[in-house]
Amino acid sequence: MPARTVGRITSRTSFAALQRSRARGACGPVKALFLPAEESAPGVFPQVGFAIGRRCGSAVARNTLRRRAREVVRSEAHRLPRGSYLLRLEPGAAELAASKFRADVAGALERAGRAAVKA
Repeated sequence: MPARTVGRITSRTSFAALQRSRARGACGPVKALFLPAEESAPGVFPQVGFAIGRRCGSAVARNTLRRRAREVVRSEAHRLPRGSYLLRLEPGAAELAASKFRADVAGALERAGRAAVKA
């Protein structure tokens, strides 16, 4: 199945709403927050924002992490519930092997989506 298009979170209000969300998931140094989309909301879903602090390294290292995480999200998009996600990458994420990084990002996204269903 081809990877589904993934939208971007661009507004400050969307980031603020995600930070207040109770649907959270974590796997290793990757944490995810999820906010389900309203049924009538137009747009491309899932929408994803990234939070990668300076403790993760230089701008080059942070951008590399963001690109790696974006690729995992694209490959997992068909499994994700419709909504917005915020991925937080902790400093340990930079040292992970590719397979472990992929598993941690996918696991955090899945757990955040399941937490929203339970609530």
